[in-house]
Amino acid sequence: MLNNVAWERAKTMTRVGQKIGQRLALALCIGTIVACQSAVETTEQPPTNSEAPTEQSTTDEPTASSPDEASEIAPTTTESPASSAATSSEATAAAQTGAPEPEPIPPLPAECADPKTQMAMTMCAAAEYEQADTQLNNAYQAVKASVSSNQADQLVAAEQAWLDFRDSYCDFVASQFAGGSIEPMIYNSCMTQLTSDRTAVLEQTAATPASFEAVDQELNAVYQELQTYLTPEDQEHLTDAQLAWLDYRDAHCAFASGNTNTCLAQLTDIRTKQLEGQLESRSL
Repeated sequence: MLNNVAWERAKTMTRVGQKIGQRLALALCIGTIVACQSAVETTEQPPTNSEAPTEQSTTDEPTASSPDEASEIAPTTTESPASSAATSSEATAAAQTGAPEPEPIPPLPAECADPKTQMAMTMCAAAEYEQADTQLNNAYQAVKASVSSNQADQLVAAEQAWLDFRDSYCDFVASQFAGGSIEPMIYNSCMTQLTSDRTAVLEQTAATPASFEAVDQELNAVYQELQTYLTPEDQEHLTDAQLAWLDYRDAHCAFASGNTNTCLAQLTDIRTKQLEGQLESRSL
């Protein structure tokens, strides 16, 4: 019995010794890791202030990696004080509103001064639309940057409604010449007209009639007369375009501030002129 007790005690002491040895080994490992970390921290000291990059010279021309990173360019010696002040003021205003710099308007090809063939006229119509589209985008971005986030959301909704109307209506306009060589030119000309009209609305340069009721009656009269010159298929197409225009009109006037009737009158007057052009073309 005593021998058994002594044997159990011996085994217990052995296990205790093993655990103590394991703990000592673990402690040594931890100490080694701490020492290594201390050495790394000692060698990887942060740079001092003297190592910080110096500011760029004001004589260098700054660049911007995004539209929001607008920089004020130092005036050259050829600029007058008034011109320099104007440039500084414009740059400051752009920086405050976050408006991107306007895109340059692409020039028309040289042959567009006097196009001789249908191919040249079609190409020039496409180039004119590209110009109008760039102008619209510049106006749209400037307006969007100048309004609140809630108004910006309304502007986006109005622009999407206008795009739906533009595409539907210009498809209708070009359908008169479907399959002909002139069709692409007619389509691009329509796109240019509607795009320029939209730009005038955003830039607030479009004419505003005094009475919405008067121009609304005129629009209805032109619309009804135009329908009489159309095939049933074209009548349906025009109706779809007109419904898309109503969606655009209401969306834009929800965005625009001021008198709602003024906005309605302005857009209705523009739409009446568009349909008058179609009435003249279809009644020939």
